[in-house]
Amino acid sequence: MAGKKTLIHPVLFSKHFKIDPKKLDAAKLLDPVLNSDTKLFIDPLLIYKSQNPIIKRDGRKLIKQSFDNVIGLVDISQAEGDVAWKGAFKALNLDERPETGLGFGGAGTSGSSRPPHLRHDILRTAKQIITLGEKNPDMIPLMGLFEKGVGPDTLSDMTTNFLLPVLCEITEEFCKNNSIPVRGFGAKYGNRSLPENPYNIDLPIVLVPRDLLRDLPLAADWSDVSRVVMEVHEIRDAVNQMFGNFARASVTEKKKAVREISLKSARILRLIMRAVAGASESYDEKADLDGYYQFRRILYQDPKVFAGMIKPPADLDAAGLRQTVLEIIEQFRKLVEDNNMWELLWNGTSHRHERASQLLFFAVATVMCAVNNVDISPETNSGGGPVDFKFSTGFHGRLVVEMKLSKGTVESGYKNQLEVYKKAAATSAGIFVIMDIGGMGFKLRKIERLRDAALAAGEAASDIVVIDAKRRASASKRKGPGR
Repeated sequence: MAGKKTLIHPVLFSKHFKIDPKKLDAAKLLDPVLNSDTKLFIDPLLIYKSQNPIIKRDGRKLIKQSFDNVIGLVDISQAEGDVAWKGAFKALNLDERPETGLGFGGAGTSGSSRPPHLRHDILRTAKQIITLGEKNPDMIPLMGLFEKGVGPDTLSDMTTNFLLPVLCEITEEFCKNNSIPVRGFGAKYGNRSLPENPYNIDLPIVLVPRDLLRDLPLAADWSDVSRVVMEVHEIRDAVNQMFGNFARASVTEKKKAVREISLKSARILRLIMRAVAGASESYDEKADLDGYYQFRRILYQDPKVFAGMIKPPADLDAAGLRQTVLEIIEQFRKLVEDNNMWELLWNGTSHRHERASQLLFFAVATVMCAVNNVDISPETNSGGGPVDFKFSTGFHGRLVVEMKLSKGTVESGYKNQLEVYKKAAATSAGIFVIMDIGGMGFKLRKIERLRDAALAAGEAASDIVVIDAKRRASASKRKGPGR
């Protein structure tokens, strides 16, 4: 989708249909946000590892048949544009699948189509690989290794299109077992009875098994690809001889190098395909590095624990908005520092990604405002880019909050990024929150000097708040929200 998208009031499937989210957990299905996409993706390499009974029974067979069909048609094609080529083009459906609520879409889940040239590019590469003597259909889910423009969303949507009949069956069965209202959506969805998305009544909701999901499909996660490729000495030597320092290359350069070396040798191609496919693993819910599952837990837990934490602003103006948002941040600070919510920002000794802190704050602020009848709407862009928060109350005030980890680009975030967000929101009011996980160094002192210099010159300057999110030596029993 074009442009920056914002999410204001996230609505979970479980909340809308008034079912216990534990039922989704028990079925090992993702609880989707109905009015926004979640930046998780179906990894085609995980189909054969899934423990979902319907995926095991029918999904694996269907995905193999789909990949076999594309490769078979490309193999017999004599020229681009002939009947076989057109058949392969039609079979390789890359259209976005908004029904699952996954991907980079941001607020809303309308979906879109990808340019035709991308399908042709994939088919051309497949033809080159076949010419080398390799007809393994597993080359299709690994196209993210070779093709410019084939990213995690492309691989995920391609797989979803192939698996759609099975995902619809999984959804229908879950809804039937849990008395969720459904209706027919036609042959496109296998004539299954599916739940309607209240934010797009022309589309059904399609549920996805959690063990098919990763934050990035392996073939698109170049931190993993680099590691896997460089662990095989034959690949490492060939790539470095051709390219130089592979580890320091951009993603585009890495794709070019892997493509060139793969299409020169069927043996090297097979080594790469085997190495990457063998390294696949599902999204680790315990690690939850981007905080997507923690985000859901806050949204669907009992909101009463947040009651009385904040009060509506006395005046619906910029000053009243600022004071209330500072109160929200102060309550969030207490939850993190004093009520053990810091635990949600760590996985063992590893801190979660910056987005985990941002999503956790957004969820807490959303529930806190709702349960206390505070007429302030936190918004966040929910796509794949940087996350900021805009708070607004009627037409009387806007305020932007930017949140950074102490190990991140703190100075640039305060000096540049926050100012860009404030300008976009047409406001001079901003609050910069640092989640202190260690490694602060002199960063805080530097931005405090920037703030003090601006105030001394009579200019507007954003507030600075530091929240101690460092891992404690021993975790006591959690006393409040987030439990």
